[in-house]
Amino acid sequence: MDNEVNIIGNSDINQALEEFEIKSTTEKINKPTTKNYNIDDTPGMVKLLIKYSGGAIKEQKQAEKILLIFVIISITIALFLSFGGRNGLFKKHVKVEIGPELNQIPR
Repeated sequence: MDNEVNIIGNSDINQALEEFEIKSTTEKINKPTTKNYNIDDTPGMVKLLIKYSGGAIKEQKQAEKILLIFVIISITIALFLSFGGRNGLFKKHVKVEIGPELNQIPR
């Protein structure tokens, strides 16, 4: 680039730069920096719980606590039925008697 362009003395370039600055500042003023979307960060389960609670649950924190309690109770019941349910409450006592004819099996 041996040929240098003289920008300082060129009136057309200065005028174009001024128009560009004016246009860009008016666009920044007219254009909002963030778009206003109706974004709700409330999870769907919480919304459903608040909606179908009949007015008993009014805040997101209450709904989250109730869901947490529900999960803890569900896991507790599942663990009880998996590990302790068959040998605990539902244990049946069966007594098997062997008759005298079965005691004399040849070996």
